[in-house]
Amino acid sequence: MMPTPARLVLTAAVLGLALTACSSNGGTSSAPTPGTAGTVATTSTPGPSGSAGTTGGSGSTGGTASGGTGTAAATGGADGSSVAPRVPAASACTGDHLAVSAGQSSGAAGHIGARVVFKNTSGAACTLYGFPGLAGLDAKDKQVVQAKRVTSGYLGTAKESMVTLAPGGTASALVGGVDVPSGNATSCPSYPALLVTPPGTRASTKVALQMPGCPTLVVYPVVAGVPAM
Repeated sequence: MMPTPARLVLTAAVLGLALTACSSNGGTSSAPTPGTAGTVATTSTPGPSGSAGTTGGSGSTGGTASGGTGTAAATGGADGSSVAPRVPAASACTGDHLAVSAGQSSGAAGHIGARVVFKNTSGAACTLYGFPGLAGLDAKDKQVVQAKRVTSGYLGTAKESMVTLAPGGTASALVGGVDVPSGNATSCPSYPALLVTPPGTRASTKVALQMPGCPTLVVYPVVAGVPAM
């Protein structure tokens, strides 16, 4: 059956509408593509010129901040020097550093004690350690007896220790004797003076300090200052 002219016209109209719709749909689907591309271009344009550049600047500032932190650390290191700087250790006292003299004395129950004093007369600190040399002298300044070294006894106790004397500072050593005869003895020797040698030196000084010597003299280690008797 042959199509009539009216049917052909209707078919053509329908096809035209379909093509228009397809063309319209194609425009709609392709239109976003240029639009999207435009949007991307618009987004990327401010990116390089604005945000990216600003971010780069912040990065530089951050680097400076890191540098500042480094400086703070260095400053902290410098502040660490608030810890007392290393001070050279004081050297041992020599005879030239010291003046030797007699200190106070006392006695009880036949025991006589006295202190021999060492004063630092130099301009620098120095140290003493241990026992002084001590000998009893007779009237002719002849050495008669060497004192026995002790760390404890009737007069007390004293341990060997390092004593630092600042300029003008003092240290002392206790000397002891007994004036009560023992055994068959009827008297005790007496020494009108002592010959004192500071620890670690060879410089001896005669000290006018009379001491009895039954049975002998004793000497204690050097201690800081001049403790009361």
